[in-house]
Amino acid sequence: MNLNLVSVFLSFMVSALNEFQVWALQKPDGSLSKKLLMIISFIEGLIATQPTYLDSKRLALGPNFCCAGQVVMGEFDVIETALTSPQARTWRLGTTILDENHTPNQDVGGRNVFLLSLSDEEADGSSDHESFRKCMQNYILNDVTTERQRDATALRLLNQLGADYVEMPHGRGGTFFTNDQRGWKGFLVKYLHYVLFGLDPDDEESISLLTELHYTRMGTLHYVAGVSRILQSLNLKGHKNLSDLIEQAATIYENSPALADFEQDYSTENGMTARELAKLMTSIISIAALQGPLNLGYTAMGYHPLPAYKGRQTDDIDPTQYWDALDLDDRESVRLYLLECARLWAPVSATHRVATQSFTATIAGAERTFPKGTKVLIPISLGLLDKGFWGSTVYEFNAKRENLCPYHMGFHSVGDRSAGRICPAKDIALDMLVDVVRVVGKVRRSTF
Repeated sequence: MNLNLVSVFLSFMVSALNEFQVWALQKPDGSLSKKLLMIISFIEGLIATQPTYLDSKRLALGPNFCCAGQVVMGEFDVIETALTSPQARTWRLGTTILDENHTPNQDVGGRNVFLLSLSDEEADGSSDHESFRKCMQNYILNDVTTERQRDATALRLLNQLGADYVEMPHGRGGTFFTNDQRGWKGFLVKYLHYVLFGLDPDDEESISLLTELHYTRMGTLHYVAGVSRILQSLNLKGHKNLSDLIEQAATIYENSPALADFEQDYSTENGMTARELAKLMTSIISIAALQGPLNLGYTAMGYHPLPAYKGRQTDDIDPTQYWDALDLDDRESVRLYLLECARLWAPVSATHRVATQSFTATIAGAERTFPKGTKVLIPISLGLLDKGFWGSTVYEFNAKRENLCPYHMGFHSVGDRSAGRICPAKDIALDMLVDVVRVVGKVRRSTF
């Protein structure tokens, strides 16, 4: 009886929270709306980063609902349209509120070069997003980058990772996954900084500083509103002086081989400077490059169980059983294995857009109209777990499922389709992870 009462109460609270947000988002200029939406956006925004949260909300409320101060429209075709259309943006990272004063280059009083908060030109924005992204691709994600990914240095780092797997505990919670000097994290820092910037992986001073910023001090949290201020005021994880460390990292990037021949282009890149690009990359490396692959690797190599989606048995699935059965010489099979891991646990669960005109959505059985400027969550994880598209086996592991590659949404796209916001390093990240799963997989089998 008590359990039933608790269940009813929780169900009521979920519904009440949803209804309040619906009301407040329809009347965003009201003082009560502003005050309470800010609190809800902050608290629920942090909770919603848990991989099961949006799925449980959909189960309770249907495909459309409100979460963290945003309207969530969770039907596959709506998500597909959102990911392949121009987007207006604000200071959000999925459900999480960002601190605009900590983003590059506004943290030093300069102009905003933070790609994640810049709107597309076709969605009421300037040309900054397209121009700055083009500059990043020209210098960081080019043919030289691809060549480095296939050279002897990259292979040496992969082989060292395999050796670390043998020498370090690599079960759930093992130091192979948690140590930031060796193993999986140590590899990612050295490998990605070598491939992307041409930095010497044996330069202990530079690698140590970059490791400290991005992993040891948890540099990603510097960009999260509220959390970053608390860490800074209490000097937790050394965040009081993190801004100085970011500037030092930017100097390393600015002086790297990748930017050695930098030429400022006012005509097509809006005059982006080498320093602005370097500062942009300090945030991209912390938020995306060293987090997305880290977490997908965690799933693929068995560091943690799959999320326990409500009413499912997904946490009983052991992806390493499928890893151990893979033909490791078949790169495409390994790639599909990684995509299926990322489908069941998306490293990036959501993104966002800002409505450029009023719109209507059916929520809790009623049509609700929201004004221009409403924040709209794009729930990537819900698209990846949509039963209507993926079928009755949506919560099962099947790396050979139909349409896995052309309709995967894990890289802010639908397969390779987007409106220009697809993860720019998608191919680099997937090629690296394929190499990792192959090399570590072969070492793993040799130690059975």
